[in-house]
Amino acid sequence: MPDLVLTGATRGIGHALALALANRRDGTRLLLAARDEARLEALAGECSRVGTDAVAVPGDLGTLASARDLGERLAKLVRPGATLVHIAGLWPSSREFGPDGFERAFVVNHLGGLTMQAPLLEAGLLRRVMVVSAGLLVKGRFDATRTPTGDDFSAIRTYCTTKLCFAVAMRDVAAAHPDVDVVVLHPGVVRTDLGARKGPLGWLLSLVKRSWESPETCAARLVRILDRPRWSQPGQAKWLVEEEEQSWPPVTEDPATVAAIRRVTAASLKTEELA
Repeated sequence: MPDLVLTGATRGIGHALALALANRRDGTRLLLAARDEARLEALAGECSRVGTDAVAVPGDLGTLASARDLGERLAKLVRPGATLVHIAGLWPSSREFGPDGFERAFVVNHLGGLTMQAPLLEAGLLRRVMVVSAGLLVKGRFDATRTPTGDDFSAIRTYCTTKLCFAVAMRDVAAAHPDVDVVVLHPGVVRTDLGARKGPLGWLLSLVKRSWESPETCAARLVRILDRPRWSQPGQAKWLVEEEEQSWPPVTEDPATVAAIRRVTAASLKTEELA
């Protein structure tokens, strides 16, 4: 069985998916990536104890340098024909300005994922890429001059917009790499600590989340999607809402929005290509 690379592996959906895949014991080797090295090693150990080969690969998508480093280290470990599952993400409660000159969520949710996967694509190691996105990308509003630096920061809108950016960029990656099967999906409304807040708002959100589905339920859904023989036509990336294919949201098809995201992404990565 081929390798499967999973980012955001130590929490929420990523953690549940790692365990679900490990418990299948189907010969897939898991390469688990996340920032928290202690939690990552513990997870890899748990996967190994049930009989699945699991490798902890600590890394951070928070800066372009650290994302590139993670991708280069993975490229030395991954065998050809691998699947990459992007789950790592950030829902910021306040604006953070990172060392690259960008708002942090713009890097973690968008530029970092592109930068990390680039060495794997360049080496021809990937057969499939799954992006666990968010239905809230429909609320994204990209501003080419303000979004990258967070001048338009919103505790809700920034998450939506950065998810929109990555989805648009991954459609271009699919077009540039027709031999790679790409899918972008809304995983469901899942009870995780993503977007957790302090104070009255946090307390209210925690009450609302009790009715949401568990990470384990979502992980089972993702496993079923991973089991499909193919997700998209060559050169394209389908949009799934849970397990159902749907038309791409209008904001992802808006010519001005798509052109602006492409232009800013290329300039931000200092390359004319996304991978």
